[in-house]
Amino acid sequence: MCDITEFLEKYPRSRKAKPFSARELSLLSDDKAPPVIAQFLQTEGQCAYHDDFFLTTLPRAHFQTLSEWGLNGKQCFAFMRTALGSICYSHNGKIYQLDPISGYLYKGRFDFCDFMNVLATMDSFLESAYFDVYKTSKTNQILEYDDVYGLFPALPLGGSFQISHFKIVKMREYLAISAQLYAGKARQL
Repeated sequence: MCDITEFLEKYPRSRKAKPFSARELSLLSDDKAPPVIAQFLQTEGQCAYHDDFFLTTLPRAHFQTLSEWGLNGKQCFAFMRTALGSICYSHNGKIYQLDPISGYLYKGRFDFCDFMNVLATMDSFLESAYFDVYKTSKTNQILEYDDVYGLFPALPLGGSFQISHFKIVKMREYLAISAQLYAGKARQL
């Protein structure tokens, strides 16, 4: 696996890591997850970073969700997500980000190792992933690994970034509804 020391120094773990089960890890091989993603998830386990903004996730948990956004979900290997529901995934060796709030898909230019190192050196990702909104809307309640801060009403329904519009909801349902609001198609930049 590549060295993610810079990432961990910039965005330290905010919870004690919990290993994924042997069954969950065996599914990575069954699903043909890229080795670097499989090793990252095996090493890090279920973990949160940077005050619980970044959280690890398993690819299989998002196959259907990403398919609902018009992507080939079984070829998109999610490994990390944000507290506001953005999914970072590998597809054909490049890392992409799906933003359910704006409906945009940010095309990958980096492989996994480069992406993790870029995260450590550039704050532009945090800006595009609404970290400022997260800091102001975060409650004392700890997000479960399947929860996100969802925007209600969503932007296509006239929503705005008012702090009172963010609620803790189940991620899978939130992303499915968001996909419907964007007509089942992630918008390309």
